[in-house]
Amino acid sequence: MERQTGAMSTQRLGEAIKRLRAAYGVSGAGPAGQTPGRWTTLVDVVAGAAKPSIAGSSPVALDRPEQLVDLPVEVLQESLKTTGRDQRRAGALQALANWWPGDDPDESWCEDHERRRAELTAIRGVGHELVDRILLLVLGLPTMPLSRAALRVGCRHGWSGLEFEYDEWQHLFQQAAQLADSPLPETSWLINQVGRLHCGSRPRCDGCPLEPLLPEGGPYEPE
Repeated sequence: MERQTGAMSTQRLGEAIKRLRAAYGVSGAGPAGQTPGRWTTLVDVVAGAAKPSIAGSSPVALDRPEQLVDLPVEVLQESLKTTGRDQRRAGALQALANWWPGDDPDESWCEDHERRRAELTAIRGVGHELVDRILLLVLGLPTMPLSRAALRVGCRHGWSGLEFEYDEWQHLFQQAAQLADSPLPETSWLINQVGRLHCGSRPRCDGCPLEPLLPEGGPYEPE
């Protein structure tokens, strides 16, 4: 089964994004109630938003990055757990607190895409997808978080392949998002939503909004 050409792949992925928007809406796109350039947005992106149903009183103020830098990691873990966040992110969050320049960072600092990417990639516990999510949702830079869902959707429909370089994946999703008139935070959320519901380690194509776009022989599974 052969993958489609670049232009056709972009067009089909753009159609897929439109189908996903019609199926899921856009209510979950981006951290709820948060804006780029804020430390609190970074906390939500890295460790998840607080869960009001289980959240208690945090031992430390998570909205004050300068207080987290020298904090014992066990205390930060407890604070994350108490607020319903992912305590496994404590070490990464502490390192990011040391990296963070302060709320409303200078525009030139935010726009230095490659330098910020290199700095984030060097932080232990911050993988490539999380780097992209920070760049997109916290710094407002145009990048697509390449989650497992994004890779699976692209490969299984024959629009891309695992041998694609990072820049090729970025070009595919960014161009398709433009065709669909979909902001990248929305596109990322939609792709992850269909990944969670239908495109996990084993595809569940029945009832998927993207089922009509599958190749004739079914989903393409690269070796």
